[in-house]
This record gives sequence, C-alpha cells and structure tokens, in this order.
Amino acid sequence: MVAIMKMSPPFENPAERRNFPRKEIHARLQGQRLNSAKVPQPDTHLSLALRDLSLGGLSAISEFPLPAGQRIAIFFPPQGPNRGWDAYGKILRCDQSSLGYRVAVEFDPFPTVTAMAA
Repeated sequence: MVAIMKMSPPFENPAERRNFPRKEIHARLQGQRLNSAKVPQPDTHLSLALRDLSLGGLSAISEFPLPAGQRIAIFFPPQGPNRGWDAYGKILRCDQSSLGYRVAVEFDPFPTVTAMAA
C-alpha cells in the first residue's frame, strides 16, 4: 500500500521541469532588449506573440532570433479592468519555427520581503 501511495499518478509527466503551471494565453507583448545593467539598448524594440504564461516565465513567438542569456524587459498591456504590468527576464531558448522564432523566457525572481526590508 505504501508503494502505491508513493507512485506518481499516470497523468503526471516526471520529465516536466517547470515549477509553475502554464496557462495558454494569446496576446501581443512589447519589449526591449537590455544590457547586463538593465539599460535598454538602442534599436532593440521587441514585439512578441504570447503563447503561454506562468509565474516563472513565458513562451512567445518573435520575428527574429534572440540569443540565449539575453536580458529583456516586457510590457503586458491592460486587459479589461486589469492594469498593464512589466516583467524582466532572460531568454532561455530560441528555436526557429514555421511562425518565426519560438522563445522561452524565464522571469527574474521577485525580491523576498526580508530582502526588501534590509
């Protein structure tokens, strides 16, 4: 009985590495490539077609390739009564697809309350 309780349910994928569940969302995002000091670089405007979103990051389609490790700032436009918001992150992967370049972005972690109080 104990062995059965420790087994993963058949619908869970043990290869799944994500810490947060994804939500399929389609929206147009605006962004900007940043240098290592989080300063916008010249002529670095991004337009991304959002595919899915989680607390840890997103997947989107870009018109041009972005190098892994590239820092970016993204603006999520207002939706109905919800305000728009900004996020910072880095490109984890960029793969060519039939629609453009599929990019995976990992968001920067939020500062903890104790770090903000210090």
